[in-house]
Amino acid sequence: MFTQSIPECYSCKQPITDICLTAFGLQWHPHHIGCNVCGKDFSDGSRCEEGPDGFAYCSKDLLDKFAPKCQKCKQPIIGQTTNAVGKTYHPEHFQCETCNMVLTGNFYHTDDGTPYCEKHYYEKIGFLCKHCDKPIISGKCITVGTTRFHPEHFFCQFCKSNLSGVGYKKQGDKCYCTECFLKLYG
Repeated sequence: MFTQSIPECYSCKQPITDICLTAFGLQWHPHHIGCNVCGKDFSDGSRCEEGPDGFAYCSKDLLDKFAPKCQKCKQPIIGQTTNAVGKTYHPEHFQCETCNMVLTGNFYHTDDGTPYCEKHYYEKIGFLCKHCDKPIISGKCITVGTTRFHPEHFFCQFCKSNLSGVGYKKQGDKCYCTECFLKLYG
């Protein structure tokens, strides 16, 4: 003869004659097991999830408690993540702080871990040539006040002759060869 056993609720030890929830390898009345964070039971048919700590969670609280949070939007990350400079991002939120270009492959960061594209990193640290708007990565650099130039891009604002290695005069934020300066400003 075949007898069918009626499951017993792990919590109340009573037979389960209607909806039976199986969680953690045990049977429960859905109203006898609740989320470890919000306390909501699973009698409405919502999913009961086991957290890495062995407790029951609703799907929302499982994500809020255990999923990594995106540094930019602060939301839980489901799926692919980008980890950089000790921080976690949705891949589409790992962006240059200045221009919001999504960063893939090479990127640059300041001491506080803020990510930048190459151009804006060198601009941030003050090593962007004022003339060509490109980074000054190696070699010589000419500094006039807080402005920097590649040597080949440092020229007279009037006659365009190269001023690298020769005397020059300033008027405001512009540089001139001595001859042009005297013509223009006497």
